[in-house]
Amino acid sequence: MRRRPDRSMVDSLLRGVYALGWRVAARIPDRVAEVIIAAGARLATAAGSAALATWRHNVTVLTSRPCPDDLVRRGVASYLRNFHQVLALARWSRAEIDRRVVLINDAALRAALDADGAVVVLPHSGNWDLAGAWACLNLRPVSTVAEELGEGEFAAFVKFREGLGMEVIAHTDPNALSTLIAAVKAGRLVCLIGDRDLAGSGVEVTWRLPYGKTATTRMPAGPAVVARRTGAALIPAVTRFAGRGLEVVLGDPVEHRPGRDGLVAMTQQVCDFFAAELPQQPEDWHLFQPFFPAEAAA
Repeated sequence: MRRRPDRSMVDSLLRGVYALGWRVAARIPDRVAEVIIAAGARLATAAGSAALATWRHNVTVLTSRPCPDDLVRRGVASYLRNFHQVLALARWSRAEIDRRVVLINDAALRAALDADGAVVVLPHSGNWDLAGAWACLNLRPVSTVAEELGEGEFAAFVKFREGLGMEVIAHTDPNALSTLIAAVKAGRLVCLIGDRDLAGSGVEVTWRLPYGKTATTRMPAGPAVVARRTGAALIPAVTRFAGRGLEVVLGDPVEHRPGRDGLVAMTQQVCDFFAAELPQQPEDWHLFQPFFPAEAAA
């Protein structure tokens, strides 16, 4: 009978893999990385997987159109590009980070940081780590919540993000909410991923699709809770690749509303922004987990 690998051995291996990647990735020229990524995307698309089938469904619903293999390849390439950049990011200079990031519609965010603070909520799109690194250098230190996967992987990414100036809180931490509230009050910029409902306690929203269609899904209300309890502006954003750089598209601040219905309405407004922006470049939405109901693509 085959023995399963020891958990500590797997964690140690993961730490080693990421440590090697963070040393090497920044030395790979963009053109070489692009060739490797394109080849990897072709192979992964041809091989197929349950994760890619789920991504294809998500994008089919998102765009209200069948998702062809060419779009799947671009989606895998975008994901691999994100992964390569994350590994390279730890060794990029400030000038390199600044060169790659452009903010669009950022006046409200800057005004909020000079007033009661800001909570920026993003989907799994583009490269949110690069956006966070840019924010730490140019706006305020960032506090964020990360999904706690395997111990080795989580520890490696916490160390990486802390090296960029971010405070990282595990999504399983029972004190996550109070820590985020304290971060806003301390003048930090809180950035939270807001499409996938990791805790299973999110609110139901209506995702408005092209051609007048809709789909029901669930999104976390945590960003709205933090904003309301601190008075901070709740600002939706989407990051997407542009050439070899990254655009960070910011929406207008979400109106604060009281009560449970208010949380739903605030989260719905975030949902509306995501639904409007993500179809413009669907390959950059790196959500390989179920999001829309299975019947939504019918």
